[in-house]
Amino acid sequence: MTQAERSLYEVLGVSKDASQAEIKKAYYQLCLKLHPDKNPDEEAKQKFQSLQKVYSILSDPEKRKVYDQTGETDDELLGAKFTELYDYFRAMFKVVTEDDLDSFYDEYRGSDQERSDLLKHYTEFKGDMAQVFDWVMCSEPDADAHRFRDAIRDAIAKGEVKGYKAFTSWAKAIDRAPAPQDPLRKRTKGAGGAPKPSHALMAIREQRAAAANAFFDQLALKYGGKESKGGKKG
Repeated sequence: MTQAERSLYEVLGVSKDASQAEIKKAYYQLCLKLHPDKNPDEEAKQKFQSLQKVYSILSDPEKRKVYDQTGETDDELLGAKFTELYDYFRAMFKVVTEDDLDSFYDEYRGSDQERSDLLKHYTEFKGDMAQVFDWVMCSEPDADAHRFRDAIRDAIAKGEVKGYKAFTSWAKAIDRAPAPQDPLRKRTKGAGGAPKPSHALMAIREQRAAAANAFFDQLALKYGGKESKGGKKG
């Protein structure tokens, strides 16, 4: 296959008509190997940043539509760098295992890297926690809302991040909601009991947008806040 025939879809290893759930799943699997918390070398860091660029295009309906119609993207994903990116990701994609999913889930949640990612996306989305949950890997609104609230409040108090009205409104609703007993519990492995971690993680990523918005809307209705805005990226 020539470079001209390749596409951003092939970088992720999905078809052009892939659903948003399939795109998210492929993105997450590659993140397991490239995330700086798992692979600290400089090359992996650069590839992880490029992977985020690919995902930012294919996960946004409008950007994806323009890309499908024109085949064009920014210069950073063209030429030799694109070919290198394609080959690198295809090699990484083959070696993701269920054990990787299990261990990454347990190691990432509650880690310094998770906190760093949380604050990064909190600032990026100006306190819109529905979008923050959509981008922080392995996060679950019903399990992690209280500890994310605490981490962000702590960061605001320390001057690490700014306060945003969207976060303040969300946090007040979370204050009135019951906290989970064990938000950082390990996933059950093996037969029986809870689903295997890989299945749970794929479900989390595939349902993120709908689950996050539904959760925050439910809180708003129950505790007297405002409804969250719909229509965010898939």
